[in-house]
Amino acid sequence: MILPDTSVWVAYLRAGAETLTLELSDALDRREVLTCGPVVAELVAGARQQDRAELIASFAGLPWADLDRAAWQSVGLLAAELRDQGLTLPLTDLEIAVAAHTSGAGLWTSDKDFHRVPALLDGLDVRFIT
Repeated sequence: MILPDTSVWVAYLRAGAETLTLELSDALDRREVLTCGPVVAELVAGARQQDRAELIASFAGLPWADLDRAAWQSVGLLAAELRDQGLTLPLTDLEIAVAAHTSGAGLWTSDKDFHRVPALLDGLDVRFIT
């Protein structure tokens, strides 16, 4: 399973990254894609008003990586660990990373902020899309 972050979905929906479009389309056909609340929220927040309902409907059929109480605690601990290292990442990015990690999914991203996260979330498989 894979969890594409917001940056990957934006590229996919714009269909500007041909290789990415094919790979994500294939993963969708194989039902290997899941999403999470922060990704959907970011996409909806950035969508044009006339596109929001269709976007929400498109994501309704995907499996969902929910964050339970323990996962939210992991988000906080991850943010604290990074802060202790002098680093600050958006909480939404940390939520997405923890959602992928707790669901056992690989995280696809083009967001450079995620370079700092895998070392702190043992076993998180991050694929950087360029």
